[in-house]
Amino acid sequence: MKKYFSLVILLITFSVSYSETIKVKDVAKILEENIQLQGYGLVVGLKGTGDSLKNISTANRISEHLKELGIDIAPTNFQARNTASVIVSAKIPKNLEKGSSFNVDVSSIFDARSLEGGFLIKTPLKDASGNVVAIAQGNIITPKSGIKTTGIIPDGGITISNLYNDQTSIDKVYLFFETSSPATINNFINKVKEIFNGIEISLLNLKTVKISIPSEFIKNPLDFISKVMDIELDMIEESYVLIDQKSYTIVITGDVKLYPTSISYKGMKITFSDITTFIEGGEIYKIPSTNLKDFVDGLSKIGIKAEDLIQILLLMKEAGSIKSKFIVR
Repeated sequence: MKKYFSLVILLITFSVSYSETIKVKDVAKILEENIQLQGYGLVVGLKGTGDSLKNISTANRISEHLKELGIDIAPTNFQARNTASVIVSAKIPKNLEKGSSFNVDVSSIFDARSLEGGFLIKTPLKDASGNVVAIAQGNIITPKSGIKTTGIIPDGGITISNLYNDQTSIDKVYLFFETSSPATINNFINKVKEIFNGIEISLLNLKTVKISIPSEFIKNPLDFISKVMDIELDMIEESYVLIDQKSYTIVITGDVKLYPTSISYKGMKITFSDITTFIEGGEIYKIPSTNLKDFVDGLSKIGIKAEDLIQILLLMKEAGSIKSKFIVR
């Protein structure tokens, strides 16, 4: 005879979210305004994997570079495929100071087969306005496997001028919130308005806030930024359930509320309502909570295996008993 089990949850209303007091700096970071740099360069030292002779542009570039060094050789005199024309690019913070180093990306333009082992000779990098603001050079590191016509040069770029005008004041700050909770970000905006009367603050997208620095802080924007980052918030996070079916892992954040429903699984009937019922044998299981964690603990105590528990949770979600965010991997 098939055993018939019935487990019930006594429902009590709980919030589907949870909160804690944190500081802005714990959940948000200042977005730096970046600029794109680009240049046309030449990679040398390749082992026969560079551009072919039909790419006269590479030969011309070599000839021009040698002329700068006082050596006059016609492009037609170059024979070996040990060089390649490349595009050199980088994205750097706008406030980077003169003499700062940064990583650069290198990509082949023509028919070079590989940039492995190559060296990028000194290449000017320009901003969008055509100003040379940095120089790049160095040994190229290509991927260990796959396409080798691209690579990087760690700290291969160096700025030769400040990218900003020292006389230009900072009048805005952009904060990116790592939390996905709209309530927390709304809480932040309201707190800023309370502390700084008349301040201009707006939401650029669901995670980014723009703040205009008040006039009294223009001469010392860091003071304003530090005050903003130290604001205390009641962080309200949406509850969610994460299930990893490979490792039989269940992660539950917050008070995930269970709603009335009834499901069956492997001869077991699980009913959620506002009353209690019996497990076979007369034992009464009362779980006075709508909290999913309490329910999971209850099933574990009566010997439900992890893989079965995961399937039960999936059925519960499908039946509408779990309405919180549900992530399955």
